[in-house]
Amino acid sequence: MILKGLAYIKGGLKNRYIEIQDGKILSVGSSRPSDTDIFEWDGVILPAGIDLHVHFRDPGDTTKEDFYTGTLSAAFGGVTTVLDMPNNHPPTDTAKRLKDKLRAVGKKACVDFGLYGMVGKDSLKMSELTTHFKVYMSSTTGVQGGYHKKTVADLLARGCDVAFHCEDPDRFGEPGDNLPGYNEQRPSESEVSAIRSLIDLPDGNKRVCHVSTRKSMELARKASCVVEVTPHHLVLSEEALLGPFGKVNPPLRGIDEQYELWEAFERGEIDVLTSDHAPHLLEEKDVEFREAPAGLPGVETMYPLMLNYISLGKISLSTVVKAIAERPGELLGLKKGRIAEGYYADIILIDFREVENIQAERLHSKAGWTPYDNFRAIFPRHVISRGEFVVRDREFVGKRGYGEYVTGVT
Repeated sequence: MILKGLAYIKGGLKNRYIEIQDGKILSVGSSRPSDTDIFEWDGVILPAGIDLHVHFRDPGDTTKEDFYTGTLSAAFGGVTTVLDMPNNHPPTDTAKRLKDKLRAVGKKACVDFGLYGMVGKDSLKMSELTTHFKVYMSSTTGVQGGYHKKTVADLLARGCDVAFHCEDPDRFGEPGDNLPGYNEQRPSESEVSAIRSLIDLPDGNKRVCHVSTRKSMELARKASCVVEVTPHHLVLSEEALLGPFGKVNPPLRGIDEQYELWEAFERGEIDVLTSDHAPHLLEEKDVEFREAPAGLPGVETMYPLMLNYISLGKISLSTVVKAIAERPGELLGLKKGRIAEGYYADIILIDFREVENIQAERLHSKAGWTPYDNFRAIFPRHVISRGEFVVRDREFVGKRGYGEYVTGVT
């Protein structure tokens, strides 16, 4: 297959022919490489997204989401590689559970995927199967929390990457009844305190998940950690009229902190953008605030939201592509995230004129709702994963089980 159009190449948009063969980009040039039929696109050709932080609830909570619906949502949102977190029921904290999960979800995946292991007693055995691990420093959905410093150091020494959910429970306050109250209950000081404890860890592939303030971002850098941010901490605040639907860990912060974080992202000071897609069903969230679980869906809307902000001139294309594709690919050590020779042909085709309102009923997660209802977005018209269309003209043309486990130990 050959694509022709205005493609994002080395930091800019250039008219190019992109020749694809055996799932990878064979050549990128200004002249037609062969007599093969050409798919010409009158829009923009971008690298597909890589989401390093999703919770697809499989196994254990598949009424909320499963690996098929989660990866289907990812595909429609222009994301062709995901990394799934280990706070399942049961948690992915042993080599056997990791093997069982891999066997089960691999049959459902529509796009490529990796799996995190939970840092614990069996982590070193699990590192024979995956290079990705998660530390929960406080309680959150399905996890009591805990911090195993020596195990983390051992994993880092082995070249594994470790992602940290940074909240210090000793800094938590009294339960709140609304978003501002929840922000007070789990204040930004708890995040800062948790990140500060990472400074003494040895060097290695460390990442602080979903930073929610500029101060947290700066401290994470001091701790030599990769900095991750989510769309909800960038564009939503405690003032959002979401009630329990905006309840998430760490909480939505004040509007000033939200603006500061967006400005840091705009300046390219954030390494990666992830969705922290953590769905709960509509009826689970539509309860009294204190009873509602924390978490919200977002894998399908992450890239489209950012594409709209690009079209409005609020952020540069290069900043978004770097955070959502290039840098995640580098962190995974995969030939993904760029339109370049030798890279996997993971590509989206968009038209910046196709702006629409996000509507929950048109999304593909089992959650059935979105905190971004009626936000403007630009969804990809076509999505290509490893050289094959998985979404074509906004219709799913992929299949269950197509996704490959691409981030395991080789």
